[in-house]
Amino acid sequence: MTNIGIFTEDEYKNRFRVNNAVAFATPANAGLEKTITTLTQIVAGVQRQKFYTVAEPLPTYVPIEMGTGAYSKQLFQYAVAQVGDSFESGIVQPGNGINKDANVDIMVDGVSIKNNFWRMKYEASKEIVEMGRINAETFSYIEEQERARLKTYQLGIQKILFQGTNDGLNVGLLNNSDVTINTSLLPANIASMSIEQLTNFAKTAIYTFFANSNSTTFPNTWLMPTSDYMSLGVPINPSYPIGTIREFLENAFKAAGAPADFRILHSVYGNQAGTGNTARHVLYNRDADVLTMYLPKPYTPYPLYPAGSLDMISDAEAQFTGVWIKRPKEVLYMDVTAATT
Repeated sequence: MTNIGIFTEDEYKNRFRVNNAVAFATPANAGLEKTITTLTQIVAGVQRQKFYTVAEPLPTYVPIEMGTGAYSKQLFQYAVAQVGDSFESGIVQPGNGINKDANVDIMVDGVSIKNNFWRMKYEASKEIVEMGRINAETFSYIEEQERARLKTYQLGIQKILFQGTNDGLNVGLLNNSDVTINTSLLPANIASMSIEQLTNFAKTAIYTFFANSNSTTFPNTWLMPTSDYMSLGVPINPSYPIGTIREFLENAFKAAGAPADFRILHSVYGNQAGTGNTARHVLYNRDADVLTMYLPKPYTPYPLYPAGSLDMISDAEAQFTGVWIKRPKEVLYMDVTAATT
């Protein structure tokens, strides 16, 4: 294990203050008993459970800022809007007197997002550690507990980044109610669209986003369901295999104004995120001024401490927000209206 949360393995061991010298004299050798017969061979290593993880690091999908606002209940940011007279109202006629100038002003407001406090602990009993001393093939019980807790945290943050929390108090990238939902751009899954449908989509999608942003910006990211992403490698036209669907779409978007760093990403969380459990695609600007997820306190494990005379407990804490979409007009949901196969 090279990393435990924000610490390297060596840093974690330095913080790992063992208070029960007898029971935890060699924590790296702690393990579980395995009954052995002459017909049993213990295989080295540990078979661990596997979980779905997205293809890219989470900051590739949404900018993540760590360490801002630890132990605050809310994160707040000022928002400023320009108000006052129009530009042309500033045109004056010399000689018509003074105090006729147009005026400009700003309106100051603010937006905020909930900071969530998270804790999780694991226990290590004296008996389970002592049993590990007699194993023919040992593994670190404490390390496996730590791996399980860290994986629980990582999978939880991953789910919240896309879907928010189940109580609805934190929203993710795929379910923000302030974002416009378009149900006309994708009449079918990308994999099922004809050449004519793909061409029409390429012609209209980026303009729809541009208009939705009040003609201020183009998207640099397209998040699509994994079910559609896997179809991008086939030729755009099987009769004339001169390029893939992915190449066609990327070239069309860039030629229409998308920046050079335009990317197509994917996640299974979008497979049924749309209206009526249909697939949901997202066009957006992957920029911290547009959307951010905050981790005010990253995953932080603490050393084992005694709980009575025989047992030990390790705590961990973290703080996180949902995805804060500060400029909803620079995000566009595109729901598939007929999920054909």
